[in-house]
Amino acid sequence: MYTMAKVKNTVSSVSVVIATLGGESLRAAIECLNAGSHVPDEILVCIPKEYAGNVEGIEFDNLKVILTDCRGQVAQRVIGFQNAKSPFVLQMDDDIYLEHSCIDELLKIVSSAPNIAAGPKMYDLYSGKYHSFLVPRDNTLILFNKLFYAVANGKKGYQPSKISKSGINFGIPEEPDTWNNVDWLSGGCLMHRKENLLLYNYYPFTGKAYAEDLFHSNLLRKNKIILVRSGKASCKVDFRSSKGNLFEMIWNYSKPIIPMKYFVKSINGSLPRLYATIFLTAIRLILSKIHNMRAI
Repeated sequence: MYTMAKVKNTVSSVSVVIATLGGESLRAAIECLNAGSHVPDEILVCIPKEYAGNVEGIEFDNLKVILTDCRGQVAQRVIGFQNAKSPFVLQMDDDIYLEHSCIDELLKIVSSAPNIAAGPKMYDLYSGKYHSFLVPRDNTLILFNKLFYAVANGKKGYQPSKISKSGINFGIPEEPDTWNNVDWLSGGCLMHRKENLLLYNYYPFTGKAYAEDLFHSNLLRKNKIILVRSGKASCKVDFRSSKGNLFEMIWNYSKPIIPMKYFVKSINGSLPRLYATIFLTAIRLILSKIHNMRAI
């Protein structure tokens, strides 16, 4: 638990690090950053050299493009961390759109103590609905959810913001606002003090960095960093890439199995629970799809 200190009304310098391959969402994300109540001193866009053409024509006074020899979200982001000049550093995905006061609200939390990292609430860009992974829905699949959470985490069942015995991370409800000492925060938008950054590539796999936020959060907590979900900072996210037809959704949820096996072993979790939870996740998606179709 931490106690929010009184923050002086001073302007703190912020660096933003975006690891990307380029794309149509990047420009809009940067425009949103620069339209906020706290404009970053620098925005470091880290992109592999072979994708440099994807950021041509994107120009802002505080934008710096860093061409990397590596490809991989974590590896690219680390290079941005190493080049960041400000005392506070925001890591951000290229499809995140910050609300007007998001940076200021995150700064209030992170500047209140030397060992805090903070993330915002996340909302769907198109529906406007609050989004957090595996938060139980009221009056929906109640019996199945009880089974699901028991398999994932034993007798304790669903524990908001915790990493379960299966290694699967449980989401954080929209209310109450601020959650302290959470087990994990999304890597899509996370504010740090510069001295607390991990300046090495901690992700043990190549390719798309599935579940990297679990690896990252676990290492931060081992370094005595307190993770806080802000109640006043918020952003919107384009979740379209995680959706699709039922088969595509099930396939997307099955992709992280190899990184998750590694992660579960690293936290002394249960591989049988992981396998069973992945299977039940597919069933859960099917049942949710059927329920939504009936509700139409």
